Amino acid sequence: MPRGLLRALDPLLATALGPAREARPVFRQAFEEALRGRPDGPLLLALSAAATAGEIPHPDLRVLFDLMERPMPADPPNRGELLAWLHPRASAFARLGLRLSQRLDAETLPPAERLACGLVLVRLLCEAPRLASKDLNFLPLADMERCGLERAELLAGVRTPAVHAFLSQEAAWASELLDQGVPVCGKVGSRLRRGLRAAILRSRRLLAQITHPRRDLFRNPPRLSVFARWSCAVRAWRPLHAESAERRTGQR
Repeated sequence: MPRGLLRALDPLLATALGPAREARPVFRQAFEEALRGRPDGPLLLALSAAATAGEIPHPDLRVLFDLMERPMPADPPNRGELLAWLHPRASAFARLGLRLSQRLDAETLPPAERLACGLVLVRLLCEAPRLASKDLNFLPLADMERCGLERAELLAGVRTPAVHAFLSQEAAWASELLDQGVPVCGKVGSRLRRGLRAAILRSRRLLAQITHPRRDLFRNPPRLSVFARWSCAVRAWRPLHAESAERRTGQR
């Protein structure tokens, strides 16, 4: 990723994933003061500088921070309900990233939104074992029913055939979203392009671990070695293509 873009994104992400999620009135007041050119503290000072340098409209920041105040709903009944929460937030982050890289337009935003949704879904799948130990689930219940899986069976932390079928199904969905986001790589600068490709490649490797039938995700959660990360970074110099339907359904 371009270092300038990462430096500009850091305060935006730190604010959105930190004080903005706490929904404290004192933060909102300090945030509004920062937008008026009077930032108080290093985080808001960095946020103000990033917003000014990237020419980010203040309404875009307000929308993002308003969205982050509402937590992700547990046990969404279906994919539509999960996407109804996820897509606006993915769109807000995609807009900020594309605006900072000066690539925001009508053609670039849709695939960037899908890529962001896919990356978050991969993260949810990787976190599923840890969340299960806390009696939490953020994956669609309708997808569980389609695989003959009960919520309690998933939270029990045993990779049964139904759990494997469900995780493979969700991994195929995440892979499809990643594939729909691949076109954005051809619409941005070369350094950002390589960064996005590497992120997609890392996500695909994590999905391969999630769908591996002999890997116990509850005792050995998905993770990438340093070598694997460097391998993805090197591979990112070459173009990416959408995966086949067979690979998305777990035939790896």
